[in-house]
Amino acid sequence: MPESLLKASEKTAVRNALRTRLILLGTGGGPTIHRNETRSGPASVLVVDGMPYLIDCGAGAPGQFLRAGFNFEDVDHIFVTHQHFDHNSDLGNFMAYAWYAGRREPIDVWGPPRLKGYLNDYVRLNSFDFELRERETGRSPFDRVPRANEIDMDGDIKNGPLQMMSDERVSVTALRVQHGLVPAVAYRFQTPDLDVTFSGDRGGEDDIVNFAKDTDVLVHEVLHYEAMRKTFPNANETVLAHYRYDHTAPEDVGRIAKEANVGCLVLNHILPDNDHVTAEEWTRLVRETYDGEVIVGTDLMQV
Repeated sequence: MPESLLKASEKTAVRNALRTRLILLGTGGGPTIHRNETRSGPASVLVVDGMPYLIDCGAGAPGQFLRAGFNFEDVDHIFVTHQHFDHNSDLGNFMAYAWYAGRREPIDVWGPPRLKGYLNDYVRLNSFDFELRERETGRSPFDRVPRANEIDMDGDIKNGPLQMMSDERVSVTALRVQHGLVPAVAYRFQTPDLDVTFSGDRGGEDDIVNFAKDTDVLVHEVLHYEAMRKTFPNANETVLAHYRYDHTAPEDVGRIAKEANVGCLVLNHILPDNDHVTAEEWTRLVRETYDGEVIVGTDLMQV
């Protein structure tokens, strides 16, 4: 990893993990860009035995991935928590960069609907470009690279966590979570030396506490309601309700971490992603309900 990456965690289990590393590529969120924004769109990479597993692929993810020291063509798996464009806006582009860099094997993309439609639409949108490049350079067709593994939200996942995939490095399960009208999931990764849970975007009632039980690291979204009102003073009641009920306040994030006996809590998808709330204030609010290790995520932070 580049020496410029911030190393944040003092938690023993995380610090002693020799085979697993978590890097936050982008820690912002929401379908907005502010003049004083300092965070890229939501994306993280879990590195196990040197192999990167990408979680979400928001705006700026390809560049951040390279800045973290990785190669596009090394990614075999991408996990999308839900199909809001702040989480998938660079998903197709990421795979196109991988293809252009030399990737020929499929990249497995996992996530809830409308994953297959998104990937098919991306191929059609760029078919003119892809076909020209294939003819000019002799590359194999781009459409062989994206391989959708869409979660049936009316299937087994309705009854509890669903085993998504496993290989020699990780085992990944998904949990259906509440996030307004969009189908959304959380992911838990079990590696040889760490358990890492990603909440994705969520709010309201779901089973995230049991899903994250005893996890070494919980990467959880967070929203400060009053700061969001300050950021968007003209927001209507429907938008305000989305902020309040479809995301998670810092005190509730802390409660979840405490009830789940989380070893290390990482705040991610930080809303608002401007300077209205300081890192000290985020931490203070979370510590009202959780006394474990709290990390306020920043872009390119290594946990």
